[in-house]
Amino acid sequence: MKQFKLKRPAAAHISSGRQAATPQQKFVLSIVRSFLFGIGTALILLAAGAAAFAALPLPGAAVRPAACLIAGLAAAVSGASLAAGIGKQRLLCGLASGAFYAACLAVASAATGELVLSEANIALLCVLVFSGMFGGVLTALRPAQHAR
Repeated sequence: MKQFKLKRPAAAHISSGRQAATPQQKFVLSIVRSFLFGIGTALILLAAGAAAFAALPLPGAAVRPAACLIAGLAAAVSGASLAAGIGKQRLLCGLASGAFYAACLAVASAATGELVLSEANIALLCVLVFSGMFGGVLTALRPAQHAR
């Protein structure tokens, strides 16, 4: 049998015509990616936590601290993703990410009429803000990647 070689089209040697993303597009993409990473992390961990509470004899009183831990981890992942995507002012990126999740929680609680400023709710808001900052700080420990 004769072997056939596929030729590349002539256009493959020329650039694809795509322009490089503008700084504003990169900024918006970083925000969207950060939000999706945070929500994805929360969904996966909440599903794992629900499975653990269903399968194991865990006390019902541990649900709220577990949910607080999961929300904090999701805020940290989101803060780290935003800080890595933007690449500068990483602590502020983490703070913005954590504050966003805390504001979303406060607005959702207020919309349902359950916004009670108890110690536990204030602690959850603080956990979200500080977890986002923690995620931003973790990316500062890693050297910045230079644009290629």
